[in-house]
Amino acid sequence: AARTNNASGVAGVGWNTRVMPVRVLDGDGSGTAFAVRQGMRFAGGLDNASGTVPATPADVINLSLGGGPPSSEDQATIDALRARGIIVVAAAGNERTSAPSFPAAYEGVISVSATTIDDRLASYSNFGSTIDIAAPGGDNTADLNGDAQPDLVLSTDGEDDGAITPSIEFKAGTSMAAPHVAGVAALMKALLPALTPST
Repeated sequence: AARTNNASGVAGVGWNTRVMPVRVLDGDGSGTAFAVRQGMRFAGGLDNASGTVPATPADVINLSLGGGPPSSEDQATIDALRARGIIVVAAAGNERTSAPSFPAAYEGVISVSATTIDDRLASYSNFGSTIDIAAPGGDNTADLNGDAQPDLVLSTDGEDDGAITPSIEFKAGTSMAAPHVAGVAALMKALLPALTPST
């Protein structure tokens, strides 16, 4: 959702897209399924442990995270979000396996694997029957376009040292691929506000 045509930083997939940051993991990337589920529920305007909801629920929820076993509570939350017309996108995982990874493998979630700059499956990316789509995730093994930069995804970032220090960093992973798909979904919703997860 980075602003575009401003001669600064990078260009986002979405145009005038607004982001609702919901923190569900600790600074080291650890967290609980409960926290992730409550974050999804909050973003979607569903009852949640905080007892609050945003003034305007999200149209698209991106989950650049994974881990843990499947849960009927998580699936029920995703079903409730979809019933509200909310599109849920998740990173397929970076374990080089066809084994299902959650939350991406839940029914109704758009599961995203990662591709390299030459549109091949990234060496680290999960694959298999639970994947719905692939998007740019980057790869650090070559400089195929010859620009003397790693073939990674250049993205906004932020270091949390009590206050967020913004930066722009090269990154790789299905966690970078999933926001590309979420951004396209946001563009589609802007054009077709009645778009639902099933259409």
